[in-house]
Amino acid sequence: MTPTEAFTHTRRITWGETDAARIGYTARFLDFAMEAVERWFQDRLGTGWYEMNVDEGIGTPFVHVQMDFRSPVTPRDTLTSTVRLARLGGSSLRFAVVGRVGERLAYEAELVCAFVDTARMKPIPAPDRYRPALEAEAALASG
Repeated sequence: MTPTEAFTHTRRITWGETDAARIGYTARFLDFAMEAVERWFQDRLGTGWYEMNVDEGIGTPFVHVQMDFRSPVTPRDTLTSTVRLARLGGSSLRFAVVGRVGERLAYEAELVCAFVDTARMKPIPAPDRYRPALEAEAALASG
């Protein structure tokens, strides 16, 4: 099935994710974005990172992360992260991830991962079995 809209992942912020200022701990924002991307893999490709790694010998390490913090989050908040595959490269995936609490922008991130052969930790082309779904996602983001 071809997706018609960007993938979203919703989660509640927990007390344990806050710092002494009683807002979301800065380092957790990367976790929020990566969690959303992993859920994207599960939903859009039908597999998670663990399964790809263990069952297929394929890893997807992140090679670049850029993030802007726009507003704090607290345990009163439900964070919705929208994931778009902004660019499909030969072996890389560039994601645009935007986190919102309602209409309020909480963070914007760009994450790039690469497909690798886990035995050699060398880049490999995006696997053929995932390419149709990846191409559909890239087209969705550009359209």
